[in-house]
Amino acid sequence: MLDRLVRLYELPPLEDYINALREKGILVRRPRAYEKNQVLEWVQTNFSKGWMSECDVTFSNSPVSSFIATRDGEIIGFACYEATYRNFFGPIGVGEAYRG
Repeated sequence: MLDRLVRLYELPPLEDYINALREKGILVRRPRAYEKNQVLEWVQTNFSKGWMSECDVTFSNSPVSSFIATRDGEIIGFACYEATYRNFFGPIGVGEAYRG
């Protein structure tokens, strides 16, 4: 997979986008400590053991430096930052049924 540069300092406000997702039943939030195993299993099943290891690191940060997207209580996507290196974004992935 190719690395991509994302200009995180120039992103527009996300509230409208997050609210639009919420109206579709999709919630974006930080995972809770008790969800760690569920999140890591989902990442490994849908992507790779390597990405699962990087996601695991985010649970050591305070606050947790990852987000999950859920629909009807099921994980459908994830995004990590400061997992590989400080100030790095990724890995990030969306379940196959929700891509596009």
